[in-house]
Amino acid sequence: MPQPLVMYFTVCILNMVERLHDIHVVHADIKPDNFLLGERFLENKCFEPENMDHGLVLIDLGQSVDMELFPEGTAFTGKCLTSGFQCTEMLSGKPWNYQTDYFGLAGTVYCMLFGTYMQVTNEGGVWKTNGMFRRNPHSDLWQDFFHTLLNVPDCSSLPDLQSLRCKLTSVLQQNYSSKLPSLKSRLVVLLLENRRATRR
Repeated sequence: MPQPLVMYFTVCILNMVERLHDIHVVHADIKPDNFLLGERFLENKCFEPENMDHGLVLIDLGQSVDMELFPEGTAFTGKCLTSGFQCTEMLSGKPWNYQTDYFGLAGTVYCMLFGTYMQVTNEGGVWKTNGMFRRNPHSDLWQDFFHTLLNVPDCSSLPDLQSLRCKLTSVLQQNYSSKLPSLKSRLVVLLLENRRATRR
């Protein structure tokens, strides 16, 4: 996926996850399959980072957890059964709450950047993806993004998603805002062509 679209979708997803977490809801199943692109995707011509009217929708709240139903500071130790979607806390046997969403967010963005599912390894206590960012024009930005989401110290030291979103928004607006409308249109054409091809 072209870099401007990855940044655009990442900013939108960060905004959605921030809003969910603001009302103390853990989605617990964030992955590429749980996003839909609606009609408003093309209607939103300009890029306004605070605008939720961007046409991208996060679905399937069947695994979600309302943290308001638990005492403050509650953490979990259970593991999801799909190995590729276990957050780093699950992999290392540490308690988790919102971290599962950070991992899902990182995995979704990774899939847009590289076209494959994310795999992680622990090197000297630091979780890293298997992605190579050397040829990416914004490699430092993306490496910081993944490091922040995969290496959460504990359940009471959660990352600032708004800060990540603001960094991405700044790069997006400075470098790509004029390219977004045509890229969005092209993506829709490709999706429609792919849909027609699979129906034959």
